[in-house]
Amino acid sequence: MNSRSTVNSWVKCPNPNPQARLRLFCFPYAGGSSLIYRTWSESLPPAIEVCPIELPGRGTRMMEPPFTQLMLLVEAIAAALLPYCAQTL
Repeated sequence: MNSRSTVNSWVKCPNPNPQARLRLFCFPYAGGSSLIYRTWSESLPPAIEVCPIELPGRGTRMMEPPFTQLMLLVEAIAAALLPYCAQTL
C-alpha cells in the first residue's frame, strides 16, 4: 500500500501545489467520487492543496471491488495517506 502508484490510486490531486501550507483531504459522499472536488482549489486560498480521495468501486476506480468492511477501508486509507502525512509542507 505504500508504493507511489497505490497512493496515487487513492489520492487525486488535480492541482498539485508544492507551495501549499495545508493539505486538505476530501472524502466523497456515499456513492460519490473524487470529481465532486475538482473545482475546489479554484475557490480556496493558494496555501491549501485539495487532495480528493477516490474510493475503490467509484470514479476512476470503478472496476475495483468496493470495501464491505469499514475497518478494512480505514486501514487501507491510513496506509495510503501515511506518505502524505510524513511530508513537511
